[in-house]
Amino acid sequence: MTNPMNPRMPALPKELVQIAFTVPDLEAACHEWAEKVGAGPFLVRRHMDIQCTHDGEPAVYDHSAAFGQWGPVMLELVELHACEPASMNAVFRHSAPNQVNHYAYFVDDLDATSNELQAQGFPLTMELTSSSGMRVHFLDARETIGGLIELYVGTEHLRRLYDKVAELHVGWDGSDVVRYI
Repeated sequence: MTNPMNPRMPALPKELVQIAFTVPDLEAACHEWAEKVGAGPFLVRRHMDIQCTHDGEPAVYDHSAAFGQWGPVMLELVELHACEPASMNAVFRHSAPNQVNHYAYFVDDLDATSNELQAQGFPLTMELTSSSGMRVHFLDARETIGGLIELYVGTEHLRRLYDKVAELHVGWDGSDVVRYI
């Protein structure tokens, strides 16, 4: 995978579907983003049920997430509760609030795309599996784009979530900002 515009620059997957920010207080951030930029409403899931590894070793990534629509992309707000080991915490936890956590992309082949990006110099920092069995890779691109790259296959199940979030935004009057799922 090369960048046709500039072969010296890394090529990222084509389908950017989400931008995520780390926030200190999930519910407050949902209201702030709704008020400031009109994002939302937000579907909130507390303490996501996942299994993960960091650099190939078992790790803890206890987080809550809120999913809302912001223009053409999904906005995810991430509140970290526990992130271990320390080397993973240094990658995922930011000193400044409301800083980019990751950019998410749908890909056709998770392993092939992940391997291509690793060959371009983006190390694989975390692999996770959701409670539904969805596999996700996080690659460290902080030096290049200011955040991590999140990759997953755009399965029918996952695309339904994206569609639901986008549909909720259409005609939304700004009320009922936080909705728990």
